[in-house]
Amino acid sequence: MGQEKTMSQEEAVRFLQTYKEETKKTQAAVARELGISEGALSGFLKGSYKTPWTVCEKVAALQRVHEKKKVAPKEPGYVPTSISRTVINAIRYCHIQGKISVVYGDAGIGKTMAARQYLKEDSLAVGITISPTYASITGVNELLAEQLGVRERVARKITSEIVAKLRGSGRVLIIDEAQHLTVRTLNHLRCISDESGVGIALIGNDEVYTKMKGSGRADFAQLFSRIGMRKQVLTSGITREDVEAVFSPYGIDGSALEVLFRICRTSYGLRGAVNVFVNTAAVFQEVTDAGVARVMKDMNIGA
Repeated sequence: MGQEKTMSQEEAVRFLQTYKEETKKTQAAVARELGISEGALSGFLKGSYKTPWTVCEKVAALQRVHEKKKVAPKEPGYVPTSISRTVINAIRYCHIQGKISVVYGDAGIGKTMAARQYLKEDSLAVGITISPTYASITGVNELLAEQLGVRERVARKITSEIVAKLRGSGRVLIIDEAQHLTVRTLNHLRCISDESGVGIALIGNDEVYTKMKGSGRADFAQLFSRIGMRKQVLTSGITREDVEAVFSPYGIDGSALEVLFRICRTSYGLRGAVNVFVNTAAVFQEVTDAGVARVMKDMNIGA
Protein backbone atom coordinates (compact mmCIF):
# COMPACT_ATOMS: atom_id res chain seq x y z
CA MET A 1 0.00 0.00 0.00
CA GLY A 2 1.45 3.37 -1.02
CA GLN A 3 2.19 6.02 1.57
CA GLU A 4 -0.33 8.88 1.71
CA LYS A 5 0.92 12.18 0.32
CA THR A 6 1.79 14.67 3.04
CA MET A 7 -0.34 17.81 2.99
CA SER A 8 1.65 21.01 2.56
CA GLN A 9 0.95 24.08 4.66
CA GLU A 10 -0.36 25.92 1.59
CA GLU A 11 -2.78 23.07 0.83
CA ALA A 12 -3.88 22.95 4.47
CA VAL A 13 -4.55 26.70 4.55
CA ARG A 14 -6.60 26.52 1.32
CA PHE A 15 -8.63 23.60 2.66
CA LEU A 16 -9.33 25.36 5.96
CA GLN A 17 -10.53 28.49 4.16
CA THR A 18 -12.85 26.42 1.97
CA TYR A 19 -13.97 24.31 4.93
CA LYS A 20 -14.99 27.37 6.94
CA GLU A 21 -16.97 28.73 3.98
CA GLU A 22 -18.77 25.42 3.32
CA THR A 23 -19.61 24.63 6.94
CA LYS A 24 -20.15 28.22 8.16
CA LYS A 25 -18.11 27.32 11.24
CA THR A 26 -16.17 29.89 13.22
CA GLN A 27 -12.41 29.75 13.49
CA ALA A 28 -12.78 28.84 17.16
CA ALA A 29 -15.01 25.87 16.24
CA VAL A 30 -12.52 24.65 13.61
CA ALA A 31 -9.68 24.96 16.13
CA ARG A 32 -11.63 22.75 18.57
CA GLU A 33 -12.12 20.15 15.84
CA LEU A 34 -8.39 20.14 15.19
CA GLY A 35 -7.61 19.91 18.89
CA ILE A 36 -5.54 23.11 18.99
CA SER A 37 -6.07 26.57 20.41
CA GLU A 38 -7.63 29.35 18.37
CA GLY A 39 -4.40 31.28 18.70
CA ALA A 40 -2.39 28.37 17.29
CA LEU A 41 -4.75 28.10 14.34
CA SER A 42 -4.52 31.84 13.72
CA GLY A 43 -0.72 31.63 13.71
CA PHE A 44 -0.82 28.64 11.35
CA LEU A 45 -3.07 30.48 8.90
CA LYS A 46 -0.74 33.49 8.99
CA GLY A 47 2.34 31.30 8.46
CA SER A 48 3.92 32.14 11.80
CA TYR A 49 3.33 28.84 13.62
CA LYS A 50 6.67 27.26 14.57
CA THR A 51 5.77 23.61 13.89
CA PRO A 52 3.30 23.80 10.99
CA TRP A 53 3.72 20.12 10.02
CA THR A 54 1.97 19.04 13.25
CA VAL A 55 -1.09 21.07 12.28
CA CYS A 56 -0.92 19.85 8.67
CA GLU A 57 -1.36 16.28 9.91
CA LYS A 58 -4.47 17.29 11.85
CA VAL A 59 -5.87 19.21 8.87
CA ALA A 60 -5.29 16.23 6.56
CA ALA A 61 -7.24 14.01 8.98
CA LEU A 62 -10.07 16.58 9.12
CA GLN A 63 -10.13 16.73 5.31
CA ARG A 64 -10.47 12.93 5.04
CA VAL A 65 -13.41 12.93 7.46
CA HIS A 66 -15.02 15.88 5.68
CA GLU A 67 -14.77 14.21 2.28
CA LYS A 68 -16.32 11.02 3.64
CA LYS A 69 -19.20 12.99 5.13
CA LYS A 70 -19.84 14.73 1.81
CA VAL A 71 -20.35 11.45 -0.03
CA ALA A 72 -22.00 9.58 2.84
CA PRO A 73 -25.63 8.60 2.20
CA LYS A 74 -28.25 10.84 3.73
CA GLU A 75 -31.13 9.50 5.76
CA PRO A 76 -34.18 9.00 3.51
CA GLY A 77 -36.65 11.84 3.72
CA TYR A 78 -40.41 11.55 3.87
CA VAL A 79 -41.82 8.74 1.72
CA PRO A 80 -45.54 7.88 1.64
CA THR A 81 -46.11 4.51 3.30
CA SER A 82 -49.16 2.66 4.56
CA ILE A 83 -48.37 3.98 8.05
CA SER A 84 -47.87 7.60 7.02
CA ARG A 85 -51.07 7.55 4.99
CA THR A 86 -52.97 6.33 8.05
CA VAL A 87 -51.52 9.17 10.14
CA ILE A 88 -52.19 11.84 7.53
CA ASN A 89 -55.75 10.61 6.94
CA ALA A 90 -56.44 10.79 10.68
CA ILE A 91 -55.12 14.36 10.82
CA ARG A 92 -57.11 15.33 7.75
CA TYR A 93 -60.27 13.84 9.30
CA CYS A 94 -60.08 15.95 12.44
CA HIS A 95 -59.03 18.98 10.39
CA ILE A 96 -62.17 18.77 8.26
CA GLN A 97 -64.57 17.54 10.93
CA GLY A 98 -63.30 19.55 13.90
CA LYS A 99 -63.02 16.37 15.95
CA ILE A 100 -60.35 14.69 18.05
CA SER A 101 -58.40 11.83 16.50
CA VAL A 102 -55.88 9.60 18.24
CA VAL A 103 -53.07 7.80 16.40
CA TYR A 104 -51.16 5.53 18.72
CA GLY A 105 -48.81 2.58 18.57
CA ASP A 106 -45.23 1.48 18.14
CA ALA A 107 -42.30 3.89 18.06
CA GLY A 108 -40.07 4.40 15.05
CA ILE A 109 -42.58 3.68 12.29
CA GLY A 110 -43.01 7.14 10.79
CA LYS A 111 -45.78 8.81 12.81
CA THR A 112 -43.75 11.94 13.48
CA MET A 113 -42.49 12.23 9.90
CA ALA A 114 -46.08 12.00 8.63
CA ALA A 115 -47.18 14.71 11.05
CA ARG A 116 -44.31 16.95 9.93
CA GLN A 117 -45.27 16.36 6.32
CA TYR A 118 -48.83 17.50 7.03
CA LEU A 119 -47.48 20.62 8.75
CA LYS A 120 -45.25 21.27 5.76
CA GLU A 121 -48.06 20.92 3.23
CA ASP A 122 -50.85 22.73 5.11
CA SER A 123 -50.19 26.21 6.46
CA LEU A 124 -53.32 26.03 8.63
CA ALA A 125 -51.90 23.16 10.67
CA VAL A 126 -50.31 23.99 14.03
CA GLY A 127 -47.95 21.46 15.56
CA ILE A 128 -46.40 21.10 18.99
CA THR A 129 -44.28 18.30 20.47
CA ILE A 130 -44.79 17.35 24.09
CA SER A 131 -41.98 16.49 26.48
CA PRO A 132 -42.40 15.75 30.20
CA THR A 133 -41.51 19.40 30.89
CA TYR A 134 -44.53 20.57 28.89
CA ALA A 135 -47.02 17.87 29.95
CA SER A 136 -49.09 20.22 32.14
CA ILE A 137 -51.79 22.69 31.12
CA THR A 138 -49.31 25.53 31.63
CA GLY A 139 -46.74 23.81 29.42
CA VAL A 140 -49.19 23.13 26.59
CA ASN A 141 -50.49 26.69 26.77
CA GLU A 142 -46.93 28.00 26.47
CA LEU A 143 -46.29 25.89 23.36
CA LEU A 144 -49.60 26.85 21.74
CA ALA A 145 -49.16 30.52 22.64
CA GLU A 146 -45.78 30.55 20.92
CA GLN A 147 -47.19 28.97 17.75
CA LEU A 148 -50.28 31.20 17.64
CA GLY A 149 -48.62 34.48 18.58
CA VAL A 150 -50.48 34.86 21.87
CA ARG A 151 -49.03 37.73 23.91
CA GLU A 152 -51.09 37.31 27.08
CA ARG A 153 -49.17 36.11 30.15
CA VAL A 154 -51.95 35.53 32.71
CA ALA A 155 -52.77 31.80 32.79
CA ARG A 156 -56.58 31.92 32.38
CA LYS A 157 -56.38 34.71 29.83
CA ILE A 158 -53.83 32.72 27.78
CA THR A 159 -56.42 29.97 27.31
CA SER A 160 -59.09 32.51 26.35
CA GLU A 161 -56.82 34.09 23.74
CA ILE A 162 -55.81 30.69 22.36
CA VAL A 163 -59.48 29.81 21.90
CA ALA A 164 -60.18 33.21 20.32
CA LYS A 165 -57.35 32.79 17.82
CA LEU A 166 -58.48 29.28 16.90
CA ARG A 167 -62.23 29.92 16.64
CA GLY A 168 -63.23 30.15 12.98
CA SER A 169 -59.59 29.88 11.88
CA GLY A 170 -59.91 26.60 9.95
CA ARG A 171 -56.85 25.30 11.78
CA VAL A 172 -56.00 21.90 13.19
CA LEU A 173 -53.77 21.16 16.17
CA ILE A 174 -51.27 18.31 15.87
CA ILE A 175 -49.93 17.14 19.23
CA ASP A 176 -46.94 14.79 18.86
CA GLU A 177 -45.57 12.65 21.72
CA ALA A 178 -49.01 13.08 23.29
CA GLN A 179 -48.45 10.17 25.71
CA HIS A 180 -46.64 12.62 27.98
CA LEU A 181 -49.81 14.66 28.56
CA THR A 182 -51.59 14.30 31.87
CA VAL A 183 -55.28 13.37 31.86
CA ARG A 184 -56.03 16.84 33.17
CA THR A 185 -54.17 18.38 30.22
CA LEU A 186 -56.00 16.09 27.77
CA ASN A 187 -59.27 17.39 29.19
CA HIS A 188 -57.94 20.92 28.78
CA LEU A 189 -57.29 20.24 25.08
CA ARG A 190 -60.73 18.70 24.76
CA CYS A 191 -62.21 21.94 26.11
CA ILE A 192 -60.15 23.99 23.65
CA SER A 193 -61.50 21.83 20.83
CA ASP A 194 -65.09 22.17 22.08
CA GLU A 195 -64.90 25.93 22.50
CA SER A 196 -62.97 26.76 19.34
CA GLY A 197 -64.37 24.14 16.97
CA VAL A 198 -60.93 23.07 15.73
CA GLY A 199 -59.85 19.47 15.46
CA ILE A 200 -56.98 18.02 17.44
CA ALA A 201 -54.80 15.08 16.36
CA LEU A 202 -53.09 13.31 19.26
CA ILE A 203 -50.11 11.24 18.17
CA GLY A 204 -48.11 8.99 20.46
CA ASN A 205 -47.69 5.52 21.85
CA ASP A 206 -50.35 3.25 23.38
CA GLU A 207 -50.33 5.24 26.61
CA VAL A 208 -52.13 8.21 25.09
CA TYR A 209 -55.12 6.08 24.11
CA THR A 210 -55.10 4.34 27.50
CA LYS A 211 -55.30 7.75 29.19
CA MET A 212 -58.15 8.83 26.93
CA LYS A 213 -60.07 5.64 27.58
CA GLY A 214 -59.46 5.57 31.30
CA SER A 215 -60.87 2.69 33.31
CA GLY A 216 -64.49 3.03 32.29
CA ARG A 217 -65.27 5.51 35.05
CA ALA A 218 -67.76 8.28 34.40
CA ASP A 219 -65.15 11.04 34.82
CA PHE A 220 -63.40 9.74 31.69
CA ALA A 221 -66.56 9.36 29.62
CA GLN A 222 -66.65 12.95 28.40
CA LEU A 223 -63.03 12.77 27.28
CA PHE A 224 -63.36 9.37 25.58
CA SER A 225 -66.62 10.30 23.86
CA ARG A 226 -64.85 13.14 22.00
CA ILE A 227 -62.65 10.72 20.04
CA GLY A 228 -63.93 10.87 16.48
CA MET A 229 -61.27 8.56 15.05
CA ARG A 230 -58.70 6.27 16.58
CA LYS A 231 -56.02 4.43 14.66
CA GLN A 232 -53.48 2.00 16.04
CA VAL A 233 -50.31 1.66 13.99
CA LEU A 234 -47.84 -1.15 14.61
CA THR A 235 -44.55 -2.38 13.20
CA SER A 236 -46.43 -5.49 12.08
CA GLY A 237 -48.38 -3.25 9.71
CA ILE A 238 -45.28 -2.21 7.74
CA THR A 239 -45.38 -3.89 4.33
CA ARG A 240 -42.71 -4.94 1.86
CA GLU A 241 -44.09 -2.28 -0.47
CA ASP A 242 -43.39 0.32 2.23
CA VAL A 243 -39.79 -0.84 2.58
CA GLU A 244 -39.30 -0.84 -1.19
CA ALA A 245 -40.68 2.69 -1.42
CA VAL A 246 -38.21 3.91 1.21
CA PHE A 247 -35.05 2.06 0.13
CA SER A 248 -35.36 0.99 -3.53
CA PRO A 249 -34.27 4.41 -4.90
CA TYR A 250 -30.81 3.64 -3.49
CA GLY A 251 -30.27 0.57 -5.66
CA ILE A 252 -30.31 -1.94 -2.81
CA ASP A 253 -30.47 -5.58 -3.83
CA GLY A 254 -33.46 -7.73 -2.94
CA SER A 255 -31.78 -9.78 -0.22
CA ALA A 256 -30.68 -6.65 1.64
CA LEU A 257 -34.19 -5.22 1.31
CA GLU A 258 -35.57 -8.38 2.87
CA VAL A 259 -33.29 -7.98 5.89
CA LEU A 260 -34.30 -4.33 6.26
CA PHE A 261 -37.94 -5.39 6.04
CA ARG A 262 -37.43 -7.87 8.89
CA ILE A 263 -35.86 -5.10 11.00
CA CYS A 264 -38.89 -2.90 10.33
CA ARG A 265 -41.20 -5.55 11.74
CA THR A 266 -39.30 -5.72 15.04
CA SER A 267 -39.40 -3.25 17.91
CA TYR A 268 -36.70 -1.24 16.09
CA GLY A 269 -39.21 -0.28 13.41
CA LEU A 270 -38.52 1.70 10.28
CA ARG A 271 -36.21 4.01 12.24
CA GLY A 272 -33.98 1.06 13.10
CA ALA A 273 -33.86 -0.07 9.48
CA VAL A 274 -32.93 3.44 8.33
CA ASN A 275 -30.11 3.59 10.89
CA VAL A 276 -28.76 0.24 9.70
CA PHE A 277 -29.01 1.35 6.06
CA VAL A 278 -27.15 4.63 6.65
CA ASN A 279 -24.41 2.98 8.69
CA THR A 280 -23.97 0.13 6.21
CA ALA A 281 -23.64 2.52 3.28
CA ALA A 282 -21.19 4.70 5.22
CA VAL A 283 -18.96 1.75 6.13
CA PHE A 284 -19.08 -0.32 2.93
CA GLN A 285 -20.13 2.28 0.30
CA GLU A 286 -22.87 -0.15 -0.76
CA VAL A 287 -25.73 -1.97 0.93
CA THR A 288 -25.71 -5.76 0.66
CA ASP A 289 -27.22 -8.39 2.91
CA ALA A 290 -23.74 -9.30 4.20
CA GLY A 291 -22.97 -5.66 5.00
CA VAL A 292 -26.33 -5.18 6.68
CA ALA A 293 -25.78 -8.31 8.78
CA ARG A 294 -22.35 -7.02 9.87
CA VAL A 295 -23.70 -3.63 10.88
CA MET A 296 -26.66 -5.20 12.67
CA LYS A 297 -24.23 -7.23 14.75
CA ASP A 298 -22.14 -4.16 15.55
CA MET A 299 -25.29 -2.22 16.52
CA ASN A 300 -26.63 -5.16 18.54
CA ILE A 301 -29.79 -5.26 16.43
CA GLY A 302 -31.53 -8.54 15.78
CA ALA A 303 -34.24 -9.25 13.23
